[in-house]
Amino acid sequence: MEMYIVLAVTLFMMISFILHKVPFGVTTMACCLILAMTGIMDVQSAFSGFGNKIVVLIAPMLALSSVLTKTSLVARISSVMNTIKGKRGMLLVASFFLIGAIFAQFIPTTAAITILVVFLSTLDNTGDITAKRVLLPLLGVMVAWKFRFPIGLGASTFATVNGMYEGIIPNPEFQLTMLDPFIFSIPAMILLTLYCLFFWKLMPRSEEDIDQSKLKETKKAEMLSHGQEVLVYAVFAVVMLLMMLNKWTGNMLYLAPGLGVLILIYAKILRVDEAVKGMTSDMVWMIAGVLVVADALGKSGAGNAVGNLILRALGSNPSSLTVMLMFSAATVVMTTFLSNMATQTVLIPIAASVALAGGWDPRGIVLIIGTCNYFALGFPSGSGEAAVCFAAGGYNPVKVLKFTFPFMIVAILTCAFTANVMYPIY
Repeated sequence: MEMYIVLAVTLFMMISFILHKVPFGVTTMACCLILAMTGIMDVQSAFSGFGNKIVVLIAPMLALSSVLTKTSLVARISSVMNTIKGKRGMLLVASFFLIGAIFAQFIPTTAAITILVVFLSTLDNTGDITAKRVLLPLLGVMVAWKFRFPIGLGASTFATVNGMYEGIIPNPEFQLTMLDPFIFSIPAMILLTLYCLFFWKLMPRSEEDIDQSKLKETKKAEMLSHGQEVLVYAVFAVVMLLMMLNKWTGNMLYLAPGLGVLILIYAKILRVDEAVKGMTSDMVWMIAGVLVVADALGKSGAGNAVGNLILRALGSNPSSLTVMLMFSAATVVMTTFLSNMATQTVLIPIAASVALAGGWDPRGIVLIIGTCNYFALGFPSGSGEAAVCFAAGGYNPVKVLKFTFPFMIVAILTCAFTANVMYPIY
């Protein structure tokens, strides 16, 4: 009976994530409550996710990353945009893409797109290069580069992914390292950027302007003084160094972001209410709950049962590349219509269960899901940034399919082959 209850709770979580009628954190807390009320877990275990080292790492990292928006970094990049906005040709398009890729490392893509559209809208509607033809390819570059470098939120990507399957496969040998997501994403970043750079002309011509009224307003952050900026950069550098040298620094990998937050609070650069807002965001509640559900899946045997079911559907001894292609395609298609986080949270436990049942190395598969879940380009419901782009550009999903479909194919093939080289299942 215990296994069936856990499966029912997991199914409820997946459906709720897909429907997204309530925040993800509310869903996972409901799952934890059900597990405690049914006796599957005691109260302490059901809510143990908040004390997990993954949450200890990610919660302060969210608060720490928010401080970057107060520095002159964004303003400096914007000034570069001003110097190139009067130019034409490949240099102009490449410059927009470069700035977008940089923005994608530090700023949520929805906010970054809003900033960049202001500059795109300065383009006139004559000639090949128009705002509406460049906007969606720009998003393609940004989702390819989104939080890929191991700095800021990108430094915690490995921990987020690990947390979603460590309860199913607790073997440390099969956990991702800090640099794994970055190294894995390099081929996709390069090929998808080149695709957008050379094939943006597949976008249909239009003489209409971008509708900036459809974009979300972004609040201007209070800028820091020069001295405060220097301290912020220094804190970030030390935190990133401690995390990257985790082989020697040990638990400082998980404690460094919290230390950085405390330093900035005592230095009166980060307000307490700002830190609390970041550290209690929906993402934190969601991860804390997912950790518990994944743990329940592993201990009850439910994960193994699901894995065996899918394994039988795949057939006996499927090739490593076949498995990689299947999960790449499933992730890209799913994230095209559903949110990035829902796609990742639903598929990673399934992938881990399949890997456990088959005796496979799960790392290549979970890297695929943790990377491909950002490639939401073909439909407005795939992500907040996709919704903003489709609204501002007035795009018809069918008419832009000539550009978006090859983008998805390149993403699927690149990630599948990269995973098969880095971490084949056998």
